Amino acid sequence: MNYAWEAALQADREGIPREKLVFVPLQDGSPYTEIGQEMINARQLDRAEVGINPLYRFAGVFAEIFDRNTEGYEKTRELLFRIFMQYMVQLDLRQGLSRQEYALRFLFRDIQEGVYGERAAEVICGIEQGKRRRLLQLILKLYRCGSSLHLFREVMRCMYPDSLVYASNEEVQQLLIYVGVEETSEEAGRMVFLRDMFLPVSQQVYLFWERHFGIIDVEETMVLDEMVLF
Repeated sequence: MNYAWEAALQADREGIPREKLVFVPLQDGSPYTEIGQEMINARQLDRAEVGINPLYRFAGVFAEIFDRNTEGYEKTRELLFRIFMQYMVQLDLRQGLSRQEYALRFLFRDIQEGVYGERAAEVICGIEQGKRRRLLQLILKLYRCGSSLHLFREVMRCMYPDSLVYASNEEVQQLLIYVGVEETSEEAGRMVFLRDMFLPVSQQVYLFWERHFGIIDVEETMVLDEMVLF
């Protein structure tokens, strides 16, 4: 890591809230990097306190404030530096945002605040960041293109890579879904959210969790004690 905004992104990956990050000015920081670390190639944050060379990018602002000969108001100067760095990190991170990125953030905020219901808020916060981002992208796609079996299959591949979605030959509005994971209250709630979000109300859904239902002439699904009758 070189820049302060990289530390913020790493904090996101490690589950450290950004508001918990503390940027501390270093008197003996490296002139070649903004972040001061014992291991220059370290990719992990040792702690929520991040040492910063205040003159690496912002010498015009801090050259006099953090001059070695300047004494007094140490706490005040450090506090102003922390506030400034929090603002600059947010500014850095926003510079690369596209219109879609803003839409994803607004959508995530709305779900978190309960606009889509309490269950949706609980489910979205329990999904790991990588899958959550992809799921939010698929929700935006739902708004643009409308619900479809193809989109729902894409959602299931995102959330459950081993899942399979079948459309019934006998009933037009019937889906058979092999989830491929153990059924728990958390996973059941997640599937209810996905079904309500991406499928029409009229769609009839049958879930098969750890065991696949048997399909005649498909030997992999006809193993005793490893299949479900339907």
